[in-house]
Amino acid sequence: MSQTRFALLMAMAVALTPLAIDAYLPAFPAMAAAFGEPIHSIALSLSIYMMALAVGQLVGGPLSDRIGRSRIMLSGMALFATASVMLATAADLDELLLWRAVQAFGGGWTAVCIPAIVRDRVEGREAARLFSLIGLITISAPAVAPSLGSTILLLSEWHGIFLFLAGYALVALALLWFGLFAGQPRHYGTPPQNLLASYGLVLRHTGAMRFMLLQALVFSVMLTFLTHASFIYQEWFGLSEYAFSSVFALNIVAMAAVNITNRKLLKSGEPAIILRVAVMTQSVSVLVLALVTAFAPVLWLFVPVMMVSVGCLGAIGPNSTACCMQFFKRNSGTASAILGALQFSLAGGISAASTFVADGSVVRIVLIMLACSLMAAALAWGGPATMRQRGHEAPL
Repeated sequence: MSQTRFALLMAMAVALTPLAIDAYLPAFPAMAAAFGEPIHSIALSLSIYMMALAVGQLVGGPLSDRIGRSRIMLSGMALFATASVMLATAADLDELLLWRAVQAFGGGWTAVCIPAIVRDRVEGREAARLFSLIGLITISAPAVAPSLGSTILLLSEWHGIFLFLAGYALVALALLWFGLFAGQPRHYGTPPQNLLASYGLVLRHTGAMRFMLLQALVFSVMLTFLTHASFIYQEWFGLSEYAFSSVFALNIVAMAAVNITNRKLLKSGEPAIILRVAVMTQSVSVLVLALVTAFAPVLWLFVPVMMVSVGCLGAIGPNSTACCMQFFKRNSGTASAILGALQFSLAGGISAASTFVADGSVVRIVLIMLACSLMAAALAWGGPATMRQRGHEAPL
C-alpha cells in the first residue's frame, strides 16, 4: 500500500475525534435552549468526551497489542456510531453527557490504534513525516466541522449533527475493513505477557514521558480554547454562527501552513529540535494573546494571535508523537494508550476546570492557556535534542 493511501485511511479514522469535537460547537446555543441549561453546561459535554476518550484508550491500547489492531479499531467505530444515534435522541443534559461518554469510549478504541499502526510500519524521521502527512489531511476535519454543523442546523435541528457522525463512522469502518485490514495479520508484534509490566515499562521511561506530558499540556491549550470558542466569538465578540465558523476555520488554516512547513523541515531537521522551536513559539504567542485580551480586546488583534497559538500544533503534534513512539516497538499499543490517555484526560480535566474557574471571563480563560503553554515550554527546553536519550536506545 502506498504511503499516501495509507495516510488517507488513517486520516479518516483520526478525523473521527475532531469531527465529534467541532461539528456541534455552533449548536451549543440551540442545545442550551432545548435542554433549558446554560451554555457552559453544554460545554461540559466537551470535557466529558475528552476524559472518556482517555479511558477508552487505556483499555483499547493493550487489547490491540494482544488481539490485533483491526478488532479494536473497528469495534470502537461501531460503538461510536451507536452512541451517536443515541445522542440524537437525548432528552436532557444527563442523557447527553452519558452518551457522549460512551461515544468517546468507542472513539478512544479507534484513536489509540493509529499511532501504534504507524509505529508498526515505520520509525524515526520517516514516522514523523508520516504523522505530519496524516495530520495535514486530517486538518480538514476541524476546518469544515463547524461550517458543516452550521449547515446541518439550517437543514434540521442539532440532532442531525449526531446522526451525521454516526453515518461517517460507519462509512469509515467499511473503508478501513476493506481498504486496510482485509488480508492483514491480526497481530503486529509480540506483546508482553504481563499487562502491568507493560504499563510499567512505559511509565518508567523518562524520555518518553517528557514528550507525553509536553503534548498533553500543549493540547490543553487548544482544548481550553475549543471549550470556550463559542462563548468567546459568539457571545463576547457577538459573531453569528457562520461568522464564528469562518473565524474558527482560520485557526485550521494556520495549522495546515505550519504542518506543511514541518514536513519540509523534516527532510533534514531533527524532530525534537523542530518540536522545541514550535513549543517556544506557541508560548510567546499565548503570552501576547493574554496581553491583547487584557488591554486591547478587539477581534482584529485577537484572531491572528490565536491563529499562531493554535497553528503551532501543526508541528508539535506530529513531532512529539514520533519522538515518543520511537522508544516503543513491541508494546506500541500500550504506549499509544498512555500517550492518548494522558493527553485527553489532562486536557479534559483542565478544560472542565476552566468552565468553573473562568466564570465567563475571557482573560481568565487565556491565563489558563498561558499556564499550560509555559509548563510545556519548560519541558521542551529541558528535553533531549534528539529522538533518543542515553539509557533508552533500544525500543521497548
